[in-house]
Amino acid sequence: MTSIKVIFSACLLFAASDALALDMSASGDQREFHVDTQIELDKFYDREIIKFEFVKKNWELQFDGRNFKFNDISDVLQLETSIGKSDPLNTYSLNLLENSSACYDVNGVQTDSKNLVSVTVDGEPINQGEALDSLEFDGVNRVGKYSHFDVELKFAPVSLKDDYCEGMIKMSIELAI
Repeated sequence: MTSIKVIFSACLLFAASDALALDMSASGDQREFHVDTQIELDKFYDREIIKFEFVKKNWELQFDGRNFKFNDISDVLQLETSIGKSDPLNTYSLNLLENSSACYDVNGVQTDSKNLVSVTVDGEPINQGEALDSLEFDGVNRVGKYSHFDVELKFAPVSLKDDYCEGMIKMSIELAI
């Protein structure tokens, strides 16, 4: 496990309020102390995402020859954490980091078919680079707070020139400290 260290630097200036101290500061007898602190975030912050994955894990696309498109996919995205019931953290963000797809002809040349997939999470469309903010957890189990999302992937039609298509969808969860 990699340790992340954050270094805080603070400068402390001490002065006293009695006359002798004021007299000393006038003569230039002031002291400056530098304090450096290292915090190992993995020891400081114990909230953890235990599971963040789709139930089906891998999707096998079925082609609908009548409509010349891939059949839409429905899946459930699971989020499980170690955040306890009494922990005040109740909201988080779900981010769509990547939604890319492209198709190629028999020679491996990219065709005009790209960006074939639209993503909907719990009925809300989400585009690449966007986030669903202030989401609340569905409940608490014996390990911690969790959520489940209904995810729909809707596919646009492809062209007659397309022999091979590929794509990737990446999502992330952002918890506040």
